[in-house]
Amino acid sequence: MRPRAASCPVSSPDIPMAQTVRQQQIVELLRDRRSATITDLAEHFEVSDETIRRDLKALAEDGMVDKFHGGVRLNVAEWEAPFDRRLREQAPAKRRIAHAAAELVDADATILLDNSSTSCFLAQVLAPRPGRLTAITFSVEVAQILSSAGRHHRVILPGGELRADDRTIIGPSAIDFASQFTPSLFVMSVAAASPQRGCMDFDLFETEFKRAMMPLAEKVMLLLDSSKYSKPGLIQVCDWQAVDILVTDAPPPAAVRDELEHAQVVLAPPLPAGNGGNGNGRKPAYAE
Repeated sequence: MRPRAASCPVSSPDIPMAQTVRQQQIVELLRDRRSATITDLAEHFEVSDETIRRDLKALAEDGMVDKFHGGVRLNVAEWEAPFDRRLREQAPAKRRIAHAAAELVDADATILLDNSSTSCFLAQVLAPRPGRLTAITFSVEVAQILSSAGRHHRVILPGGELRADDRTIIGPSAIDFASQFTPSLFVMSVAAASPQRGCMDFDLFETEFKRAMMPLAEKVMLLLDSSKYSKPGLIQVCDWQAVDILVTDAPPPAAVRDELEHAQVVLAPPLPAGNGGNGNGRKPAYAE
């Protein structure tokens, strides 16, 4: 297991944490209101109009918001889709990724899965398989899928607050609970990926969760459909050095491939379209 402590910065070196958090809060506020004036935002966050303008300029450059005279509105097309919609988006690609990833999981492994839609697809593939997985997850959806095929898999959920929109258990107590485990594999996805900043996301809790879980696992597997390379992200989860295996549905852009090679990330392409993921002879990468 490669050391990862330096691979998961709290924020980009050139962006103060307070600014990063405020920008996240601006987007969350716009998610509810859809639009706001600069004056309203400045009063809400108790900062100057000029500070808000700088935040909005950064968000607009990332494609998160559209500015208009005196205010800003959420760029809905660029915002992370609600969970049910994300389950439908890129579904064929996610299904292929899930089958390929499942071929790398030992039948009796201890794994940690995030709350992403791609992890749900992976859970659907793993659930009916023989063996006895031990799966720790923050996602009620993933937990239900893994337990639906019978009682042969062991599924562990932490305590905490249940977030209704994606049925994720959140809160510091959930992270503390999961931190006692030493899984052979942590499976995660992210909202966006770039050559320079690596893995990007929108949600502060999910970012903190992923950062906390990565050092615990022997291997980190990133499940990433190719649409993520063209999407903006708000918060850096980690750089490529923190990832051990990337499973994707298409060759990454050249700039990303260069970073993967530099970081010694194993690129595990998905199975050919139509292959159900059984019997390809691929050896599990992290058997217990």
